[in-house]
Formats: sequence, C-alpha cells, structure tokens
Amino acid sequence: MDNKDVLVTVGVALYNHEKYIVKCLESIVNQTYKNIELIVIDDGSPDNSYKIAKDYLESQDINLNFIIKTRKNIGMCNTLNEIAHMSNGKYISFIGSDDYWHKDKIQDQVEFLEKNSDLVLVHSNSYIVDNDNNITSQIDFSTKKNSGNIFKEIILGTGGINTPSHLYRMSVYDTIGYYDPDLKFEDTDFWLRLTKHFKVGYINKFHSYYRWHGENLSDHSNKLKFYNDEIIKIFKKNIDDEELKRYAVSKMYRKSFLMALRNFKFGYVVKNLYKYIKCKFFNVC
Repeated sequence: MDNKDVLVTVGVALYNHEKYIVKCLESIVNQTYKNIELIVIDDGSPDNSYKIAKDYLESQDINLNFIIKTRKNIGMCNTLNEIAHMSNGKYISFIGSDDYWHKDKIQDQVEFLEKNSDLVLVHSNSYIVDNDNNITSQIDFSTKKNSGNIFKEIILGTGGINTPSHLYRMSVYDTIGYYDPDLKFEDTDFWLRLTKHFKVGYINKFHSYYRWHGENLSDHSNKLKFYNDEIIKIFKKNIDDEELKRYAVSKMYRKSFLMALRNFKFGYVVKNLYKYIKCKFFNVC
C-alpha cells in the first residue's frame, strides 16, 4: 500500500477558540498529505467558535472529508473519545483548537510509522506561539529520552511525548482503552498507559505550533491549585512498582512544597510538606 492510501483521522475538540480556530483548520486543510478525514466537535462553546469553524469549512473548495458538529459541553476527554469512536483512520492525531501545524507534519509522520511497524506512535518538536502567532519559545525533545521504551522517563521527567505533535495508531485503543474522563490531564495518563505496553518514535523536526496564552491548564498559576495533585493521582493509577511510585509521588509533593514556599502560599506549604514527609519517610503516599 502506498503511503498516500493510508487514511489519517485528525480530531479537533473545539472549545471557546473563535479567535484561533480558522488558523488551526487552515493548517489541516493545507497539509501536504491529503488522505485525511477531519472530525471537529464543538464542546458547547459559549462563543462563536462553532459558527466560524463551520462557515470556514463549508466555504472552502477543499479536497478533504470532514464532519463538524456541536452539542452541549461534556468535557475534553469525552470529546476526544467521541472523535476516536467516529474515526475510520489507521492513524489518529488530535490538535488543540488554538494550535496549528507545519504543512508537512502528517506526511512526515505517516512515512515514519509506515517504515517502523514496531512503533505505535511518533512525535516531534513544537514552537510556542503567543496570541498573535509570534514564536516565543520552543519545545525541543532532542535532548530528552524521546523514543523506544520511555514509560519510566515520563515519570522521572527525563523524557516523554510532546503532546501537540503526536500521531499514533488507532489499534492502541484495543490494548489500553480510551481517555479517562475522571482526569484533567488526559494526555499524561494516556501516554503512561501507552508507553507501558508499546515503544514510540521521534522525528527531530518542528511540526507544530503550541499556543501559550495563560489559559493552559499547566499554567504556573494552576500548579498549586490542582496541577501537581492531578499528576500525583495519575502516577498512583499507573505505576505498579511501589518504590518507583513512592519516589515519583514524594518528588511531586516536594516540588509543590518548594513552589508554595517561593510564592508565599503558606497553606500549600504546610499541606505539601506534611504529605512529602509522610510519603518520603513513612511510605504513606
């Protein structure tokens, strides 16, 4: 089978991004790889995101199969799962509705996975952009453990998967299931489940543009409120090795304690210091 005959599903979970959705959709429509089915589900946006996206797709003379729908808000994970269940592709990639891609992203990644049948996922690097599409920084995985068996490296923070740039085989769902709607950080949990069973690959190119505008869940202001606690919850769920689990969880409590101390959040200082001591020295995590 020629690479161009391989169907790729691109999923967009659209929510409240009326300013950015056209840029996102343009980057999908303009991919050099053309055998794409696009599934856009608007998760009950309160703004005009759905109308703007629908008007753009329906007004374009594009050689692209697409489905676009809107409904009430049921959350990111449920929306990703809905898209996955609708998918007909061999491969699937999700893109944030405020992000966008380099035109060769899908082409390069399909070619890579077609040549590497032992790998289920490939990822690459991202530029970080502001509200006006200016590049402000980058996410470069070339200096981290980025391929092969990387389950432990994700936990230790020495490697991982660059979420905005992924493409993976639909077949992984048969082994690890879908996204967990009980978690805020669906990608971390999903990548841990995936890498527990499979090897992944990496292309040292900048394929995606990740928008950072202060609303991201991993923004600094959210870390003490819920981010670190959510990561701990994910670690407890996915790590079977008790020693590794204690190390990873106590490290996160220590990180939270030090962050709270630097920001004079003394309530969080007490809370996380207490949990760190219990986990690190008494193995009560």
